[in-house]
Amino acid sequence: MDNEKENQYAMTTVLAKFITDNRPAIKASKVADADAGDVLTAYEAVKNAVGQAPLSTRENTKKAKDSRRELLKLLPVVLGPLRSIATKTNDPDLLARATLNSRQFYKMKPEELRDVSKALLEAAANYQKELADYALTPEALATLNTKHGEFAGTVRRTSSLIDTRSTANQTTDDLLDELMQQVYELDKPMDVFRLLNKELYTGYKKARRVGSMGGGKGGEEPKPQV
Repeated sequence: MDNEKENQYAMTTVLAKFITDNRPAIKASKVADADAGDVLTAYEAVKNAVGQAPLSTRENTKKAKDSRRELLKLLPVVLGPLRSIATKTNDPDLLARATLNSRQFYKMKPEELRDVSKALLEAAANYQKELADYALTPEALATLNTKHGEFAGTVRRTSSLIDTRSTANQTTDDLLDELMQQVYELDKPMDVFRLLNKELYTGYKKARRVGSMGGGKGGEEPKPQV
């Protein structure tokens, strides 16, 4: 288990206890409560796997990570030009799609990233003539679509990241990655507690920072490449 994985596991162990201890307060938000439950389910799968085998990396896991990283690196290439075009053409739908930033893309679940980026590239296809003025040629757009296709091919067809019936066939590395995606999903509805319950929100953020000092990134996701 490398330092980053150790820090992530340490963070989720503390976070799982925090969620369990503070579940009644979290229930003030139905969405946060549901996502918190998903985190606990995912954590149990990881905890059981850690007790059985070391963290490992399979070839398909590496392929999925590499293709996702490459897509995230290239999506900003089209975002700026599309925002500019949306403003000039007064297209609010296009502007809404193109206003997403790299950090938002990074925190998306695989299925969500696949679908949102697909819609973005489909929108770009409708503005090929305009994008050519930004040096985004049809060939460049084709490259983006190829990278999207490579990533989309790695995404599980099921909409749920956690299927307890199939965890026996997953490595601990897979399960930890899925747990971290569930944590990133929980981050979104927990923001409401900045207003509703500052003490709860502060405690949550403190739990999320466990392991972020002393080397690994731990509870904080790496900064996306832009």
